Amino acid sequence: MLIGNMQVSLLDLIDIGLVAFVVYYVLRLIRGTHAEKMLIGLALMFVLYEVARTFGLLTVEWIFDQVFSVFIVILVVLFQAEIRKGLMRVAVNPLAVSATPKDELIAAVVKATTRLINKRWGALIVFERETGLKHLDESGVLLHSRADAELILTLFSPSTPLHDGAVVIALNEENLPEIRSARVLLPLAKSKSVDGDLGTRHRAAIGLTEENDALVLVVSEERGDVHLVENGELGEALDAKTLKLKLKKKLVSMKANGKSKT
Repeated sequence: MLIGNMQVSLLDLIDIGLVAFVVYYVLRLIRGTHAEKMLIGLALMFVLYEVARTFGLLTVEWIFDQVFSVFIVILVVLFQAEIRKGLMRVAVNPLAVSATPKDELIAAVVKATTRLINKRWGALIVFERETGLKHLDESGVLLHSRADAELILTLFSPSTPLHDGAVVIALNEENLPEIRSARVLLPLAKSKSVDGDLGTRHRAAIGLTEENDALVLVVSEERGDVHLVENGELGEALDAKTLKLKLKKKLVSMKANGKSKT
């Protein structure tokens, strides 16, 4: 293959592709870590070194020459944690089945729900699907936290200030599930056909899902059971196994950042 005045072979393209992949993998591995700042510091050192060479700063150039002579050792010392983490990821069996972020979310919700029922604590969890629900966040508190079972349990503890209202779980811009907000107020059901025995949580879940495609999980502190609500309809009481299966089926349509509809 001829590109400009250069003859590029298939092996050259493979070589460039592999280098690009390694660079991308390393940058992705260190993104958001302390190693990212250290890498920027090393880049500034290279810039200063080139400036010293250009302007003939012999002493500065000599110092950098001494440092760069043991550069590999410096890299290993500075980035030992990231190198260890990267090697462990490379060593993972590619044929092994790992849990997806949604699977981890569902497992966390089911675990938290089971404990909520045992403690007889009420809960209201909203799952954003295709319709964006960011307008609900204005009535609550933004968290942008990992959807962890312990955190869900804590948020609905009667002793915490955030236990009233609902928790909204959605996918963030990186397509990962998070607890976006807590203590969110939901509209109550407008339908007159709603059973009068239902509490405020159930009426709020029905009211929200009458307006959009959200899925809402309700844990009743009085009856000690859990229901899923969608399309303005309250589903049957579910055990942990059935809840897990239904969530796995119904959360397929979660969209990152609620961008599909407004």
